Amino acid sequence: MPCVSVIVPAYNAESTLLVTINDILNQTYRDFELIIVDDGSTDSTPYICDSLCDNRIRVLHQKNGGLSNARNEGTKIAKGQFVLYIDSDDRVEPFCIEYLMKALESTGADMACGGVDRVKEDYQLAPKKGEPTIEVLNTEDALGEMLTERKLHIGTWSRLIPRDWMLEESFLEGKYYEDLSNTFRVNMKAEKIAVVHEVLYHYVMRPGSITGRKITSVKQCTDYYEADNMCAEGCVKAFPNLADDAAVLLARDYMSLWLHIRRCPDRGDRLDVIEKAVLDWMKRNWRIAAKNEKAPRNVRLRLVLFGFSPWLYEKLYYIGIRFTGKKIA
Repeated sequence: MPCVSVIVPAYNAESTLLVTINDILNQTYRDFELIIVDDGSTDSTPYICDSLCDNRIRVLHQKNGGLSNARNEGTKIAKGQFVLYIDSDDRVEPFCIEYLMKALESTGADMACGGVDRVKEDYQLAPKKGEPTIEVLNTEDALGEMLTERKLHIGTWSRLIPRDWMLEESFLEGKYYEDLSNTFRVNMKAEKIAVVHEVLYHYVMRPGSITGRKITSVKQCTDYYEADNMCAEGCVKAFPNLADDAAVLLARDYMSLWLHIRRCPDRGDRLDVIEKAVLDWMKRNWRIAAKNEKAPRNVRLRLVLFGFSPWLYEKLYYIGIRFTGKKIA
């Protein structure tokens, strides 16, 4: 039995899948299986998947059920003790699994997490830098670092998670931002979490991604709002001392959500209510988040600007996007 199951959902990923799979097959740690879930693709993705099958690679073809469903179905057939989720258009360093496994084995932690960054499509993987720095956090501290995103990314990426936990805390299906509503529940199961202070996973910013769409939908905005609140409320209910850290999560994401709402052409009453709730909350709480020293400096500066004027923040945000050449997020 493999120790690790790498699960890659793939939907119409013909232009990116082979690059991602190549990153996985070039891992320095070899005791893993790869499960590719073809989520009802209509391009050449199914044929690419079948051409890759061997004794380490399994392919599951299914009707389109969405990212969460594909991850859940891949988890069900996985054989590894731990699972690692990788999206079909992202990049991973060749030492990703090696560093995460070393963190587990050297600390006796329940799960391991590595660094994540955002890169452009032409990103090239970096050479190995030597042994990483590893830190062990308890449940409450790990949740606080996740909420502020100082030491832990809030997404599912770059995490070695016991497979049994993911069967118990499966991704919510039919929802955007499924990581927000899942990761905190999984973290609560861990008494010890090993953090690898090295970027192991690269989220590739593309024009068609959920976070890169110029036009947003009511569902996208609604799911974002609900997932944020579910995460913040769940963490604070378990650990009341995390209220200020949860405020950082909400403040950071509410700034993004407000821009999403402003880009939605079919607003309706539901989004009007959410927009008012977001602006009211920010008016009352942005200072709490801005004063939290665990919050990244750029987030604190953005909060001061948003607190002064959301509309000025919006204008300067898009000027910054044009100036830096970054995609809308």
